[in-house]
Amino acid sequence: EGEGEGETVGDEHGGARAAKRVCPFYKKIPGTSFTVDAFRYGAIEGCSAYFLTHFHSDHYGGLTRSFAGTLYCSPVTAALVVARIGVATERIVELALETQYMIEGVSVTLLDANHCPGAAVILFRLPSGTTFLHTGDFRATPELAAHSLIAGVRIDALYLDTTYCDAAYVFPAQRAVIDKGVAIAREAVSTNKRTLFVVGSYLIGKERIFMAIAQAIGARVWVEPYKRKVLELQSNPTLTDLLTADRAAAQVHVANMFSLSLAKLDAYLKENPTYDCVVGIRPTGWTHTQGSSDISALKPQRRGRVTLYGLPYSEHSSFAELRQFVTAVRPGRIVPTVNMGSPAQRDKMNAYFKQWLA
Repeated sequence: EGEGEGETVGDEHGGARAAKRVCPFYKKIPGTSFTVDAFRYGAIEGCSAYFLTHFHSDHYGGLTRSFAGTLYCSPVTAALVVARIGVATERIVELALETQYMIEGVSVTLLDANHCPGAAVILFRLPSGTTFLHTGDFRATPELAAHSLIAGVRIDALYLDTTYCDAAYVFPAQRAVIDKGVAIAREAVSTNKRTLFVVGSYLIGKERIFMAIAQAIGARVWVEPYKRKVLELQSNPTLTDLLTADRAAAQVHVANMFSLSLAKLDAYLKENPTYDCVVGIRPTGWTHTQGSSDISALKPQRRGRVTLYGLPYSEHSSFAELRQFVTAVRPGRIVPTVNMGSPAQRDKMNAYFKQWLA
């Protein structure tokens, strides 16, 4: 899903890493000296402020402890950048969500992107009145479109997360998927109380689903020590209260998304003999490309004591959510920020945009 730590090689449009690349136009905010998620290009000429929307590697890629510019981001993202990359705190300016800041004469406001913890969309209003909205990665909601800083305001350009900007990508509302995960867990423990749940995650992201499952069945959550440090940086007491360092005391374990297979879960169950069976949950938007938002008929894979569900849980907007957001906001123009590698992809997206803004 392009959501995680370490699964992105190259950049958002599939280019191989080069020693020195030119910062693309869609990472620069016109009429300012600002860039967004542009750390793969060395020191960018004329850039005085580097904005980071969130702590996923396809956005912070290239950022190192020797970074010598000025980095602007949310407090949670700042904590992760310091702890995981070692950027000096004096290089970072924390911007609280829902707060307007004046930076070099430009009004800048970060709003919740409904993506991973600390993720923000950024609203830039220039002295001329020209307004740009950069979504970073986001899962669009009607609430964001109706926000007082966005609704009824002319957005001259919308820099849009186009991860799933294709009519093939139909998946259910996030809440419906969380409810499905909870229902699976409740049914499993009603059948056998000694059921272990293993939920896939990236370094950051997917927290809502494993929290909901743990809360629903009254369980504690175990994560690897490095992951626990990351979760504790999120300043979310509801989450940290669910965590335990005692693996045997936790009925919900969080694992790397790529370690969830029937064979690996079978081996994992043998390492945790307190439990009779294991239910794996792989929550990624890639699960659901068949054009259905109905999750009632979701079929798991089963082998012996192992059950594995792929849940269409995404922290990016579905195609329908993108359409709804764009038609509500009605920007002057749309700049796609993902999947623009080929002219065919760009033409397809531009055809959608034209239709939505007609």
